[in-house]
Amino acid sequence: MLMKSVLFIIAVSLSPFLVTATASAQSLGEITRALGAGDTRSLAAAMDTEVELSLLEEENLYSRDQAVQKLSAFFAAHSPSGFSQVHQGSSKADDAEYCIGNLATADGSYRVYIYIAKKGDRMVLQELRFDRE
Repeated sequence: MLMKSVLFIIAVSLSPFLVTATASAQSLGEITRALGAGDTRSLAAAMDTEVELSLLEEENLYSRDQAVQKLSAFFAAHSPSGFSQVHQGSSKADDAEYCIGNLATADGSYRVYIYIAKKGDRMVLQELRFDRE
């Protein structure tokens, strides 16, 4: 009985960490799936109110709506056919995660850098960078 109580206390005390790790993994997974499909609606749902967006040589801080417009134009010009993750990491101090991957499009491949950070109780997309490979 004592062992069950101890295990229960350990499980309860660790559950917030497990929920955060799962939520951020889901966020990155949702974002990479949306990128591969060119799904700006799903990307918008993951975005912070402002997003640092770099599309090739054009870089700026945009509102969510402006970022979606820019991404829509990019996806219209470079039709995505898939996304493959190359590297993923995290920053414990900043409560943030990043992912580097390749976006395959009809006209070539782009290296994509994704940065999400905790804001309130959820992880939000704060930076997206697209560079021609």
